Amino acid sequence: MELYWVTQAVAYWSLVLFLVPLNYIRRVMPFAFLGGFVYTWIVQIFAVNIFKRWIFKSDLIMIYNIPVFFTLSWFAVTLMFGYLLWRFPRYQVWFVLFFTLWATAMNYIALVLNQIFLRGWSIMETFMFAIFSHVLLLYVFKYLHRVNELGAKESMLYDSFSRLKDK
Repeated sequence: MELYWVTQAVAYWSLVLFLVPLNYIRRVMPFAFLGGFVYTWIVQIFAVNIFKRWIFKSDLIMIYNIPVFFTLSWFAVTLMFGYLLWRFPRYQVWFVLFFTLWATAMNYIALVLNQIFLRGWSIMETFMFAIFSHVLLLYVFKYLHRVNELGAKESMLYDSFSRLKDK
């Protein structure tokens, strides 16, 4: 029995507990549950069982051919994403880019370690879908938490790069 996804979930939740203050965990939890757990399940059910784009190697607990700890991992990652958006909305472009690259890199590592097998899907498609997903999550976060600084605005790119100019 493989424990890759269990290990990943423990690592990501450890990062949450280390990086995110408890009062923010409470605030961001509904967003993280919706965006990181529910959305991940929906995407995986479609990708794995309906469109058959990839297959997961068997793990400790599998439901509908999807490792439960895989979805718990992205629940944690989405909580960190939400926390950073809440605390530092000015850098949303960087956060979308960072978490998009994180999702792509983790998918690539799982592929190299034979924990996921892609059929009719590629790492580049993972990257493009991760862009879509993180922009979608950005707007869901904005809606749920009424954070007006998030989302497209004329000064968005200037705000994101202004810190570089200040140095």
